[in-house]
Order: sequence, then structure tokens, then C-alpha cells
Amino acid sequence: MSDAEHTGTGTGDAAAEDPAAYVQQVMAEIAEEVRLRRASGDLPPRLERELDELFLAHSPIGVRGGDLSEALRLVDAATFIDPVVPVESERAAGAAVKKGMRTMLLWYVGWVTHQMSQSASAVSRALHIVDDHLKELERRIEAQRVPDAPIVEFPTSVAPGAWWVEPALAALAKAPGRVLHAACGDGWLVRRIVDSGVDAYGIDPRAPVVDAAELGAVDLRDEHVTEHLRAVAAAGLGGVVLSATVEGMAGGERTHLLAAIGTRLAPGGTLVIHSVGRGTWEAADAPYGADLAPGRPLRPETWCRLLEDSGYSATAQPGPDGSDFLVTAVRSGLTPYEQREPGIR
Repeated sequence: MSDAEHTGTGTGDAAAEDPAAYVQQVMAEIAEEVRLRRASGDLPPRLERELDELFLAHSPIGVRGGDLSEALRLVDAATFIDPVVPVESERAAGAAVKKGMRTMLLWYVGWVTHQMSQSASAVSRALHIVDDHLKELERRIEAQRVPDAPIVEFPTSVAPGAWWVEPALAALAKAPGRVLHAACGDGWLVRRIVDSGVDAYGIDPRAPVVDAAELGAVDLRDEHVTEHLRAVAAAGLGGVVLSATVEGMAGGERTHLLAAIGTRLAPGGTLVIHSVGRGTWEAADAPYGADLAPGRPLRPETWCRLLEDSGYSATAQPGPDGSDFLVTAVRSGLTPYEQREPGIR
């Protein structure tokens, strides 16, 4: 019995504490066992190649191509073609006949297999160069990766008594379906929408904020808006409200968000966007998230032009002091995003 069994602290406890470390430990044990088998001769190269071929034939697709380095290891193992065929036979004199044929043909088969092995080795070397270049590109891209835009709330503009709440409720009054509020916080706007007679729910990636409010009567979820929209059915929403969401988005992230909304908002649905102006965004008392965000707010005119080009009828309403504004857009037919996706109608 092992020490782990005596003390009661085996690999099961390690798996409970750190599953990733447990998997690495198991893989290390398997690699050590293979090394010992190779050294002792219990695992001939031919048998190892056969096992690799069986694995490629029956393993899931994701496992086969999930790691290029692992796939290249199998390529390297298959580059050498052994011209010395086995001569074992169950029939009498079968081994002698096979051995004689192998001796007569070995000079010819050996020449062909040598050429093929050279060709396979050249392909393998080229693939290793590609693998090295891909790893270097991944390293550089990761170093320059743009983070997701944070939720940046300005307490004076994102609050139950803010000036834009009533216009937003009026715009959503005739929404042809359920309304989604992104960055819903504790669900104050969701409750106002529900009280006005419209079905609504909210999502927010800030788990502590949602966890503190999800015991109420409204439907609140801890999810990122773009990831959530991928799970929504086509034309499954009657309205979308974006507050404290779009100001800090970079161009690519904003484009993906509008594309997702464009395919999930029903015809005649309403998109409501509340955003602060650039002066408020760059003010000395702005939340620290404004400095960390990859983008900056768009002007109201830019939002209207962007949404009109995307298949909406949009209007912008500035706030009383000019620090923020409200954009209301009604979807009118198929958006350009749907026209690019023939599966969504």
C-alpha cells in the first residue's frame, strides 16, 4: 500500500484542490510509464505507431487538432517508413517464404521507402517551421490584445431619477417582445420597465452586483452582453437597452455587439442607448474605468448615422446639461448583418 493510501491524501484530494495540477500529474505518470516501457523493450516502435494510428482513427475531432505540437509529434513518428516487413506466419514454411521474398525485394522496397521517408521528413520540418511562426504570432497578439470594455457607470447619469429614464420607457412601450437591459446593475430599470407593463430582464457581468439583487422578483443574470446575445434566438427580443456599456468599447467590439443585436432584435424592435459625452468621459471626477477602457464615447450624430446605416430609424436627445444623451432607434426590416447571414430571416 502506498504512502498516499496510508495517509488518506491521494490523487483524489489533489484533484479536489487543483484539477489542472491533477491532470498534469497523471500525464507525467503516463509519460514516465511509456519511457520505462520503451527502455525495457515492452513497447516496440511498430506497436507505438499502430497505437498512434488507432488514436487518430477513433479520437474525437477536437482532440486530434486541438494542439498542433501534439499533431506534429505524430507526424514525426510516421515520417520513417520501415522497409523490413514482418515475416511471422501461422502456416508451416510461411515464415521462410516471406523471409525469402523480403530478401529478394528489400533492395527495391528500401529504395522507394527511403525516398518517401525523405519527402515526409521535409514536410515535417516545414510544418515545424509553421508551428514556430504560429507560436510567435500568438505571443505577439496576446501582448497586444485589447481587453473587453469595462462597465463604466457615472452615478449622476445612471440612476432611477435620471432624465432619460422616462423617454426610454416611452420608447419601449410598444416593444414587440421581451426587453433586455445590459449592465442592469441591481435591476432598477428592469423593475421600472416591468411596472410599465412590458416584459423585461437584465444581464450584468459584475457578479457581486447581480448576486446581491437576484433574489428579487425580476429576472437578472450574471452574463456578458455579447455572449448572452449569441444564445438568444433570431428576432427573439423586442427591445434592448444599453447603458454604461458602449462608451468604452473599441471599434471591433462595438461592431460585434451591433451585429449581434441586429440579428436578435425583432422587426419593429427598439434599441435604446444611453451614453455620456466626451467631456464627461474625460472629466477629472470620471470613474477610473474610463481611463482603462480601450475606446471612447461616440457623438450622438455618429450613433444616428451608424444605426441608420445598419437598418434603423434613429434619433438622439441630449441631456439637460449636455453631459449625456439618449439615442432611440427602431429597427426597420432586415439589417445589413442579417443580409450577410442567410440562415437568419
